[in-house]
Amino acid sequence: MSKQQGPASADLVIRGGAVIDGTGAARRQADIAVAGDRIVAVGRLDGIKAGRSIDAAGRIVSPGFIDAHTHDDRALLSMPDMTPKI
Repeated sequence: MSKQQGPASADLVIRGGAVIDGTGAARRQADIAVAGDRIVAVGRLDGIKAGRSIDAAGRIVSPGFIDAHTHDDRALLSMPDMTPKI
């Protein structure tokens, strides 16, 4: 895995998880840096300092994942854009 240039610091870094990004690409080991409510870097982020760090080794991390599996099918009729889901 190549090292990705990122910010010097972040609020949160999720380290060493198997990232599945939703693009159809194969999963890969990577770190994810979050500042505020944004993902600011994905890759090997050893040099980033964070206010909080989570060890995700052995776990799958899916940044930006939206879980649309619910049992509120009627909401689709009253809110076709499904704003609460995004």
